[in-house]
Amino acid sequence: MTASTESPSTAHSAPLADEKVAMLNTSEAVATSQLPSPPLRGRINADISIAPANLAEDDAFVHSLTNLINEIYTDAERGFWSIDPFTRTNPAEVRSFITSGTLAVAWLPGYSRPPCMEHLLGCGRVQLLAAPSEADSRTTSHFTPDPDTAIGQFGCLICRPEYRGSGVGRDLLKFAEDWTRKKGGKKMQVELVVGDGWEHEEKMKLAGWYERAGYENVKEVDLSEGIPELGPLLARKARYRVYHKTL
Repeated sequence: MTASTESPSTAHSAPLADEKVAMLNTSEAVATSQLPSPPLRGRINADISIAPANLAEDDAFVHSLTNLINEIYTDAERGFWSIDPFTRTNPAEVRSFITSGTLAVAWLPGYSRPPCMEHLLGCGRVQLLAAPSEADSRTTSHFTPDPDTAIGQFGCLICRPEYRGSGVGRDLLKFAEDWTRKKGGKKMQVELVVGDGWEHEEKMKLAGWYERAGYENVKEVDLSEGIPELGPLLARKARYRVYHKTL
């Protein structure tokens, strides 16, 4: 499952879907996330919930979270893109995740209220794809869900680097699966970009992590064909995988 300035030739007017990279408007950029050192070590039983909608009104939180996501994805996907650093998301998209009730956030235990960036451990976006018509363009390009089966989709998963190995990522994935079950979902879907003819260490680790969690690779396509707008930005050939898990 983890900021740069905007390139004029690759800018988009609307947020892109989860594994696509949304260009960050330079006027909204913040230099760093400026997060504190972690006060805890070892296994953490994080408080996980859907972010409250009013958190989208907190500009400092939105921009700090945007930067954290971009910083983590820049490190995790280095080697794929001809632009480095390469921006994963932008404040408008992060706000849309919050207002739509699809951003799962993990907080330090006992520090979920009031929510503040200093206490955030990680996050991920979870949504329900009830039918093919409701899936984003990426999903319909790469895999057509069973029309009789509601499928949960989890993406944009990050954990603050200081807390890796603490179980936060695993707990966020479990939260997304439980959330999907409660919504009537029968399957969970995650996606992954991997090297084509070469191995990216971080992506191979993530692929193994999903597989150990019970996910099966059900579809794989060339990234340049599946998401054409990303093709010109690739530094090396890549493929796009779709994983499913029966809940």
